[in-house]
Formats: sequence, structure tokens, C-alpha cells
Amino acid sequence: MLNDPALMEFRHAYYSLFVQLWWREPSADFIASLMTDMGERIEAAAEVHPLMGEGWRTMAQYLDTHAPEDAAEAYTHLFLGPYGPAVQPYESFYLTGYLFRAPLVNVRAFLQGVGLEKDDDAFAEPEDVLAFELEVMRWLVGKQMSAVDPDETAQWLHQQMVCLKHHVLVWVPACARDIEQAAQELGFYRGAAQLLRGFLEVERQMFWELDIEPVATLEEARRPYRNDVIWEGPSFDAGATEDVNG
Repeated sequence: MLNDPALMEFRHAYYSLFVQLWWREPSADFIASLMTDMGERIEAAAEVHPLMGEGWRTMAQYLDTHAPEDAAEAYTHLFLGPYGPAVQPYESFYLTGYLFRAPLVNVRAFLQGVGLEKDDDAFAEPEDVLAFELEVMRWLVGKQMSAVDPDETAQWLHQQMVCLKHHVLVWVPACARDIEQAAQELGFYRGAAQLLRGFLEVERQMFWELDIEPVATLEEARRPYRNDVIWEGPSFDAGATEDVNG
């Protein structure tokens, strides 16, 4: 089923959408594109997963009564400030409580293994930020779509499974729930978070058949990092020599 061309197009399109939703403030043109055929979009998504339909519906209700600039302001409120972000959308933060920690190193190691390097001009944030991990999945699905033989297809499906199992599915659903909670009065991003949660649940169900090992819970994934030493800057203490900035 995962090799079905229509399904690959569907998954690639949704990952592309999520990158646009979470990377930066939405432009007016992007908002306008979302409103095109919204009724059909809601109906089709609901057939895939109820939460996806609910997410589109919530976004549509917000956009019916708000200007595109309001959605951009909502992004700023959630992820930029002015008094600090309401949500920290980074794998390192969700697993350790800090930014630029060992989970970021693990993400970079995975990227090196699959031959993907982040374009710092396009993505200034670290590699474990929500939008970039979704960009990695978009890229992996694209590699599957362009595969020339069954072995290559299987290779890229396996890498998608690894990325989902060890990274995206571990922390992104919790992050999406936090965004949904923080965006109670910001319906566009509340709906976007619902849409993401529903989509990832579909991903989880599809990839479950490829791997009998369950995805670690967020609590299980946090355990290896509980005893990490936190680097607090330069020190003359001989015991404080560990560099954890990756």
C-alpha cells in the first residue's frame, strides 16, 4: 500500500503543507491557497481521519472571520514572543527540556546517514525543529517517489520508518497537542495542530505493519537523557569540561 503512487502523492503533499505551516509566518497568498475548495478538502480529509477533517474545519472557521495578517500574528505569538515562545517546537526540548542537546546530535547523524544536509539559508533553525523534521519526511517520500527499482524503494521506506519511529512520532504528537492547547484563541493554529496529529496517527498506523516494535512513548524516550550534565558556559571547574553543543 505504501508504494501506491496516489498515496505517495498524498503523503508528499501533506508533508509539504506542514513545512509551510510550521516554518514561518503564513503569507496572504498561502492563506488564500488554503481556502480554495475548502469544503471538498474538509470532506476528503475526514474520510482519512476524523481529526484531519476537524483540523481543516477549525482552520476554515478561523479564516472565515479573520484576515491573513491575523494568522501571521498568531504564529508570532506561539513561536516567537514577544515574551518568549508559548511552545518550543524542538525535539531536544521535548526530550531533555533544553535546546541544542543530544537529540539534535542524533538527528544530524540520521541526516548524514541518508545524505541530506540542511540548507542554512532556507532553514536557519537547528535540524530538530518541527518544520525541518517534517521537511526531512517530505524529502524521504520524494526519494521513494523517484526510486527506480524495488530495492531502492524499500531503502527509502525503511528510512522513513526510522525517522518516524525514532524522531517524529516520539515527540511531534505531544508538541502538536501543546500547540493546540496554547492556540485555544488562535483557531488557525489550533486547527493546524489537529490536522498534524490526525495525519501522524495515519502514518503510525500505516508504518506499524513494517515494524513490530512499537514507537517509544515520550516518557520512555526521555529516560536516557535524565542524567545528562547541563553545560552552563565556561568554567574553571575541571569537572565541567563536557561540550554538549553538538
